[in-house]
Amino acid sequence: MKDFFRAVKDSLRYKWSIIGAIVCSLLIALLWGASISTIYPFVEVVLEGKTASSWIDGEITESKARITTLESEIKKLKSEIENPTEVEARKIDVNVDLKRSRITAEESALSWSISIQPYIHRYAPATPFATLVWVVAWLLATTLVKGVLLVISSILVAKVSNRTVMDLRREYYRKALELDQRRIESFGTANLMTHLSHNMQMIGGGLQAFYGKMIREPLKMAACLIGAAMISWPLLLLSLIVVPAGAVVIHSLSRRMKRTTQREVDGMGAVFQSLIETFGAIKTVRVFNREITERRRFKRISNNLYRMSLRISLYDSLLRPITEVLGIVSISISIMAGAYLALNGETHLFGIQICAKPLRPSSLMLFYALLAGASDPGRKMSEVVNILVRAGTACENLFRAYDVAPQITSPKNPVPIPSHKKCIRFENVTFAYRARQPAIRNVNLEIPFGQTIAIVGCNGCGKSTLANLLLRFYDPHNGRILIDDVDIRDVHPKKLRRQMAMVTQDAILFRGTVWENIAYGNRHATESEIADAAKLACVDQFIDQISDGYQTQIGDDGKMLSAGQRQRIALARAIVADPRILILDEATSNIDGKSEAILHEHLTKFLHGRTTILITHRPTSLRLAQRVVVMQNGKVIFDSPANNVAENSAEFRFLFARSA
Repeated sequence: MKDFFRAVKDSLRYKWSIIGAIVCSLLIALLWGASISTIYPFVEVVLEGKTASSWIDGEITESKARITTLESEIKKLKSEIENPTEVEARKIDVNVDLKRSRITAEESALSWSISIQPYIHRYAPATPFATLVWVVAWLLATTLVKGVLLVISSILVAKVSNRTVMDLRREYYRKALELDQRRIESFGTANLMTHLSHNMQMIGGGLQAFYGKMIREPLKMAACLIGAAMISWPLLLLSLIVVPAGAVVIHSLSRRMKRTTQREVDGMGAVFQSLIETFGAIKTVRVFNREITERRRFKRISNNLYRMSLRISLYDSLLRPITEVLGIVSISISIMAGAYLALNGETHLFGIQICAKPLRPSSLMLFYALLAGASDPGRKMSEVVNILVRAGTACENLFRAYDVAPQITSPKNPVPIPSHKKCIRFENVTFAYRARQPAIRNVNLEIPFGQTIAIVGCNGCGKSTLANLLLRFYDPHNGRILIDDVDIRDVHPKKLRRQMAMVTQDAILFRGTVWENIAYGNRHATESEIADAAKLACVDQFIDQISDGYQTQIGDDGKMLSAGQRQRIALARAIVADPRILILDEATSNIDGKSEAILHEHLTKFLHGRTTILITHRPTSLRLAQRVVVMQNGKVIFDSPANNVAENSAEFRFLFARSA
């Protein structure tokens, strides 16, 4: 639960709402006890046909009479035996002490009755029925005020929990964006979504329960138990003898609930994963007629989640009958013990003093009512335990996933990096995604500023890894990468990437308009700069063919556009960023030959005065390059000026054959 209290700590910033909710809960608890206490005047006064005035007068008279009787009994005890033995003397002393304690109790009750007598005579109703009306009016008034306070408390608690969840979601979304690329890829989109949606809902429910029932119900219980203790605290302790057994049972259920909740969270992640994969590749599913396979997979995952949810419901449902049985056992014990004392006029049970004076039926009824009033909050508190356990499990998962120090960090004293003007240099760079399987092996490569270099090679040879290392998505295990003689690990990653832009083969676009996706590359770009970038990327060639031009909504990941159109928009986004270093990873692979030729023409002008890295398998892309580098098995095996590798030459075909 310590992880859950981290969320509670975060919620303390809304202290005034919390204080308001606590005050409301305290008043609700007092009114709860006060409304239950109306049973005493109802039984003691109204059902006896008395008024409050006649009742208090009778109490005073009876108290005085009992004190006189007890004093007479003490004198009689002392005078019964003239020369008592030691045993008899001890027995007499015990009886005398008992009666003196009863006298003390009676004197205390008499003093209290005398103090309130003037007020009752002045303000209390004059008839039994009027007294009943007063009791009912008090009950209705306390219930109404309690209801209003409950609404206010619920609103304040909802405000605290929802605002805290919103803060946590924003904070951990920010942390998710800062996670290492390796961790994001291994963790998976579905798990990230689960934590920021399903887990956050459980945390919100836990905070609502914590600041709502977990504060209000113990206060209500305390109000009832304090009232019962004022009647007879030993009888109260006897009634609560079953509480430890209930605590053990609830603790056992909570442990099972925690394990089941963890499985439910995993199941929810599996559901999200299935949805993402299926709808993200719906065309592939349909092409291979795999709808039945996906339905079966989703059914299996859903059944697992259903079983976990059913088990959670089972544990929740077990709590109520368990607490009700324990409550009935507790009340049964108090009924048996209290009835014995009241019917026999006793103050001791098994030699233990239970009350200072014999219990009246009205006092015993009030005791039972208060005990029943305490059992209802106790039942609600036991139900809250499972909610808190689920919230604690959600917090544990959330913090374990995100509270990890990223490996790609900004140095304590970052070195300012000037605008790129000299060169990029890879010095003995080695990197592996998996242990003992290096993707890059001792690569040495220098790229002068303003040069367009084409890197070719077969799949898995390390081309894209070089780009990922340059962008500092990963850090090399050995060697270093320098830009203008500055190690990129000494530079703040954000300032490093401000000089770069990248376009990949699978052009990633966002839900929104064409214009918004181009402008994503530079939030400060003017309309003319965006329009110029679109023209350079040949977006203007197809923009008039779609419904709303630049304001066309392109759907999730730009699925309403063709692959070539998406690539051109992604290229325009990179152009509008005005980078000093441009990385094009198969950036024109989905564009037709005619459009690509025009695009190359436009890019030739744009690439002037920038360092450009072309990762390609297409011979036509070499028209942009000034230099060709071939990689194989993570090593550079060929490095030559592009004009030495003329297109359609034997050497050119040889290199591309090797790279394939």
